[in-house]
Amino acid sequence: MSEKIKINYIWDQDTFLTASKCAYDYEMKNSPKRFLGWFFIALTQFGVVAAMKKGAVGLLLISTILVVYWYFFRWSIRKKLLLKNFNKSKEKNNKFEILADDEGIHLKDVVIKWSDVNLTVSLRDGFLIYTNNTFHFFPAKAFSTVEEKSAFASLAKNNSKHYTKEI
Repeated sequence: MSEKIKINYIWDQDTFLTASKCAYDYEMKNSPKRFLGWFFIALTQFGVVAAMKKGAVGLLLISTILVVYWYFFRWSIRKKLLLKNFNKSKEKNNKFEILADDEGIHLKDVVIKWSDVNLTVSLRDGFLIYTNNTFHFFPAKAFSTVEEKSAFASLAKNNSKHYTKEI
Protein backbone atom coordinates (compact mmCIF):
# COMPACT_ATOMS: atom_id res chain seq x y z
CA MET A 1 0.00 0.00 0.00
CA SER A 2 1.32 3.43 -0.92
CA GLU A 3 1.64 6.39 1.40
CA LYS A 4 -1.39 8.59 1.85
CA ILE A 5 -1.31 11.78 -0.19
CA LYS A 6 -2.67 14.86 1.55
CA ILE A 7 -4.87 17.28 -0.37
CA ASN A 8 -5.80 20.43 1.56
CA TYR A 9 -7.64 23.46 0.26
CA ILE A 10 -10.40 25.94 1.00
CA TRP A 11 -13.44 25.86 -1.28
CA ASP A 12 -13.39 29.60 -1.88
CA GLN A 13 -14.73 31.64 -4.73
CA ASP A 14 -11.52 31.46 -6.79
CA THR A 15 -11.26 27.68 -6.43
CA PHE A 16 -14.93 27.30 -7.33
CA LEU A 17 -14.58 29.45 -10.45
CA THR A 18 -11.40 27.65 -11.49
CA ALA A 19 -13.14 24.29 -11.08
CA SER A 20 -16.16 25.47 -13.07
CA LYS A 21 -14.04 26.90 -15.87
CA CYS A 22 -11.81 23.80 -16.07
CA ALA A 23 -14.80 21.44 -16.20
CA TYR A 24 -16.67 23.60 -18.72
CA ASP A 25 -13.64 23.95 -21.01
CA TYR A 26 -12.77 20.25 -20.82
CA GLU A 27 -16.34 19.09 -21.41
CA MET A 28 -16.91 21.51 -24.30
CA LYS A 29 -13.61 20.54 -25.90
CA ASN A 30 -14.54 16.85 -25.75
CA SER A 31 -18.26 17.07 -26.43
CA PRO A 32 -20.19 16.81 -29.68
CA LYS A 33 -22.03 19.96 -28.49
CA ARG A 34 -19.01 22.02 -29.53
CA PHE A 35 -20.02 21.48 -33.16
CA LEU A 36 -23.34 23.18 -32.44
CA GLY A 37 -21.41 26.17 -31.13
CA TRP A 38 -19.28 26.29 -34.26
CA PHE A 39 -22.41 26.01 -36.41
CA PHE A 40 -24.00 28.85 -34.45
CA ILE A 41 -20.93 31.06 -34.96
CA ALA A 42 -20.75 30.27 -38.68
CA LEU A 43 -24.44 31.07 -39.19
CA THR A 44 -24.08 34.30 -37.27
CA GLN A 45 -21.06 35.38 -39.27
CA PHE A 46 -22.81 34.53 -42.55
CA GLY A 47 -25.71 36.60 -41.25
CA VAL A 48 -23.36 39.56 -40.78
CA VAL A 49 -22.07 39.24 -44.35
CA ALA A 50 -25.57 38.83 -45.79
CA ALA A 51 -26.85 41.77 -43.77
CA MET A 52 -24.04 43.99 -45.01
CA LYS A 53 -24.68 43.02 -48.66
CA LYS A 54 -28.46 43.44 -48.44
CA GLY A 55 -28.39 46.45 -46.13
CA ALA A 56 -30.54 44.68 -43.50
CA VAL A 57 -29.66 46.72 -40.42
CA GLY A 58 -31.81 44.62 -38.05
CA LEU A 59 -30.15 41.35 -39.10
CA LEU A 60 -26.74 42.99 -38.90
CA LEU A 61 -27.49 44.25 -35.38
CA ILE A 62 -28.75 40.87 -34.12
CA SER A 63 -25.81 38.99 -35.69
CA THR A 64 -23.33 41.46 -34.24
CA ILE A 65 -24.86 41.17 -30.75
CA LEU A 66 -24.69 37.36 -30.93
CA VAL A 67 -21.06 37.36 -32.08
CA VAL A 68 -20.05 39.86 -29.38
CA TYR A 69 -21.86 37.77 -26.75
CA TRP A 70 -20.18 34.54 -27.91
CA TYR A 71 -16.65 35.92 -27.93
CA PHE A 72 -16.71 38.46 -25.10
CA PHE A 73 -19.58 38.01 -22.63
CA ARG A 74 -20.33 34.30 -22.46
CA TRP A 75 -17.97 33.59 -19.54
CA SER A 76 -18.89 36.82 -17.73
CA ILE A 77 -22.58 35.96 -17.71
CA ARG A 78 -21.91 32.33 -16.79
CA LYS A 79 -19.58 33.49 -13.99
CA LYS A 80 -22.31 35.69 -12.46
CA LEU A 81 -24.77 32.79 -12.45
CA LEU A 82 -22.19 30.45 -10.94
CA LEU A 83 -21.29 32.91 -8.19
CA LYS A 84 -24.95 33.27 -7.32
CA ASN A 85 -25.10 29.51 -6.70
CA PHE A 86 -21.74 29.50 -4.90
CA ASN A 87 -22.92 32.14 -2.44
CA LYS A 88 -25.91 29.93 -1.54
CA SER A 89 -23.74 26.84 -1.08
CA LYS A 90 -23.25 25.33 2.36
CA GLU A 91 -19.73 24.28 1.27
CA LYS A 92 -18.71 27.90 0.69
CA ASN A 93 -15.35 28.70 2.31
CA ASN A 94 -15.09 25.24 3.90
CA LYS A 95 -11.67 23.75 4.43
CA PHE A 96 -11.21 20.34 2.88
CA GLU A 97 -8.66 17.84 4.16
CA ILE A 98 -8.58 14.87 1.84
CA LEU A 99 -6.39 11.79 1.76
CA ALA A 100 -5.75 9.64 -1.30
CA ASP A 101 -4.26 6.15 -1.36
CA ASP A 102 -4.58 2.87 -3.26
CA GLU A 103 -8.07 2.32 -1.82
CA GLY A 104 -9.48 5.63 -3.01
CA ILE A 105 -10.06 9.24 -2.09
CA HIS A 106 -11.08 9.79 1.53
CA LEU A 107 -13.34 12.81 2.12
CA LYS A 108 -14.35 12.96 5.79
CA ASP A 109 -16.55 9.86 6.26
CA VAL A 110 -16.89 9.11 2.55
CA VAL A 111 -14.51 7.08 0.42
CA ILE A 112 -14.58 7.42 -3.34
CA LYS A 113 -13.17 4.10 -4.49
CA TRP A 114 -10.95 4.17 -7.54
CA SER A 115 -13.30 1.67 -9.19
CA ASP A 116 -16.00 4.39 -9.04
CA VAL A 117 -13.77 6.94 -10.77
CA ASN A 118 -14.63 6.90 -14.48
CA LEU A 119 -12.14 9.53 -15.56
CA THR A 120 -9.29 11.58 -14.11
CA VAL A 121 -8.21 14.65 -16.03
CA SER A 122 -4.88 16.20 -15.10
CA LEU A 123 -4.84 19.92 -15.86
CA ARG A 124 -2.38 22.72 -15.23
CA ASP A 125 -4.78 24.12 -12.60
CA GLY A 126 -5.54 20.82 -10.87
CA PHE A 127 -7.37 17.51 -11.30
CA LEU A 128 -10.93 16.76 -12.38
CA ILE A 129 -12.15 13.46 -10.93
CA TYR A 130 -15.33 12.21 -12.63
CA THR A 131 -17.56 9.66 -10.93
CA ASN A 132 -20.92 8.38 -12.17
CA ASN A 133 -22.96 11.51 -11.63
CA THR A 134 -20.56 14.32 -10.73
CA PHE A 135 -17.01 15.57 -10.71
CA HIS A 136 -14.62 16.66 -7.99
CA PHE A 137 -11.89 19.23 -8.44
CA PHE A 138 -8.61 19.22 -6.60
CA PRO A 139 -6.67 22.42 -7.31
CA ALA A 140 -2.94 22.28 -7.93
CA LYS A 141 -2.41 24.55 -4.92
CA ALA A 142 -3.96 21.85 -2.67
CA PHE A 143 -0.77 19.80 -2.86
CA SER A 144 2.01 20.97 -0.58
CA THR A 145 4.80 19.85 -2.94
CA VAL A 146 5.27 19.08 -6.60
CA GLU A 147 6.17 15.53 -5.56
CA GLU A 148 2.76 15.07 -3.87
CA LYS A 149 1.00 16.35 -6.99
CA SER A 150 3.03 13.92 -9.15
CA ALA A 151 2.33 11.08 -6.72
CA PHE A 152 -1.40 11.81 -6.94
CA ALA A 153 -1.19 11.88 -10.74
CA SER A 154 0.54 8.47 -10.71
CA LEU A 155 -2.01 7.09 -8.27
CA ALA A 156 -4.90 8.32 -10.42
CA LYS A 157 -3.28 7.07 -13.62
CA ASN A 158 -2.77 3.59 -12.16
CA ASN A 159 -6.16 3.25 -10.47
CA SER A 160 -8.89 5.18 -12.32
CA LYS A 161 -10.62 3.68 -15.35
CA HIS A 162 -9.40 6.41 -17.69
CA TYR A 163 -6.71 9.03 -17.24
CA THR A 164 -5.88 11.94 -19.51
CA LYS A 165 -3.47 14.81 -19.24
CA GLU A 166 -4.48 18.14 -20.76
CA ILE A 167 -1.95 20.89 -21.27
